[in-house]
Amino acid sequence: MALQGNDLFVVQSQTDSKLYKLKVSDLIVEVEGGAGINFKGSVDLNNAPSAQTPDAITLPGQNGDLYVVESDAGIIEAGWSMVNGETAAQEGDRIIYDADSNGWILVTVGSNTTGTVTGVTATLPLKSDGDAVDPVISIRQARTTTGATADGDGEGTAGAVARLAEADDVKHTDGTGSSTAVVTADLLKATNDIVNGLALSPGGVTTVTTTDANGNSALSISPTAGNVVIELKTASDSEYGVVQIADASAITNGTAGPSAVVDASQLKDAIDNLPQTALNSLTEGGTDIVAGALDIQTDADYDVTIGVNKETFAPYDFSTLPDISA
Repeated sequence: MALQGNDLFVVQSQTDSKLYKLKVSDLIVEVEGGAGINFKGSVDLNNAPSAQTPDAITLPGQNGDLYVVESDAGIIEAGWSMVNGETAAQEGDRIIYDADSNGWILVTVGSNTTGTVTGVTATLPLKSDGDAVDPVISIRQARTTTGATADGDGEGTAGAVARLAEADDVKHTDGTGSSTAVVTADLLKATNDIVNGLALSPGGVTTVTTTDANGNSALSISPTAGNVVIELKTASDSEYGVVQIADASAITNGTAGPSAVVDASQLKDAIDNLPQTALNSLTEGGTDIVAGALDIQTDADYDVTIGVNKETFAPYDFSTLPDISA
């Protein structure tokens, strides 16, 4: 049976050689009130401290060093100096080094069913590296039956998933199609919606896409399945798209942009208002003229400039001039 907090130890004082009682709870308080407990592992009290495996124990120890007795010891090896003179110990008991007395205090548990962990067994998909003291536990990644057969390790298919899939993984056009991305309910529902729509309307549209045959990227479709949304871009200086026919105000004000383009009727109206005949050329000529009196010049834009040379003075009829004395 296990020790209770009010169980008593009988202790002989090394000062006056008298016997005293000590409750287990008081002993625990005394031990915990010391420099602290340092768990060091397990020991076999059948063997001397220097003969422990895998690592020998060098004495004296540090105050508070604690070991768990790993197996029954009918006779505690003499190398262990027990403060209270114990000669035997059971699996699961503890020994704590007391620097004041240069010996070990035995704390019994009254049962051999407790003790330190001496081994860990993992059940697939959990795996252990087999270390009895510091085991490393891992979980294998889930895989298909085909993959498990190919690996040939006999460990089945169960395991953890690498990651959850995103929309870009399941796109039918350029999705990653990753074999390590698990599809979640929202992505599966989107597919089920399409399947359900096909069940209700067999032969109906499954997906909507564009080949962009003209390479103008004016049409936008997203998503391409389920609740499909189709958008036409607005035209700009750099993009193809829809435009709006200009109204009279836009034409009058010379408005620019995709909301102010003209149609054939508006263009025809503008052309109809142009002069029906055009001046092809302008030259000096006629009867009874003063040749060279006019200076006529035409520039590269066909703009004509006419002037009278300053050396030319040729009124038609001098008698028509006003009288100087008038």
